[in-house]
Amino acid sequence: MTLLNHFYWVSGCTLGGLFGSLITFDTHELEFVLTALFVVIFLEQFLKEQNHANALIGFGASLSCLIIFGAEDFILPSMATILILLTALRGRLE
Repeated sequence: MTLLNHFYWVSGCTLGGLFGSLITFDTHELEFVLTALFVVIFLEQFLKEQNHANALIGFGASLSCLIIFGAEDFILPSMATILILLTALRGRLE
């Protein structure tokens, strides 16, 4: 079963890489949809948990990196910052 899952994954990625450039469509509206999706996921997680420290760390790290690196280059630094902070504070957060 694992071999088949791996084969399907590799096949899908290969076909997507080969034929993905042939299919062109406007993705301008997709930016708004993804932003709304992330906001909804954040709010759902925030409302579900009693301790909001994880959500606030993620929000604060992302906002800080957005201010420091700008809108074009903040994703990777914010993900790294969130990973480092959550790993460092793991004992306190549990």
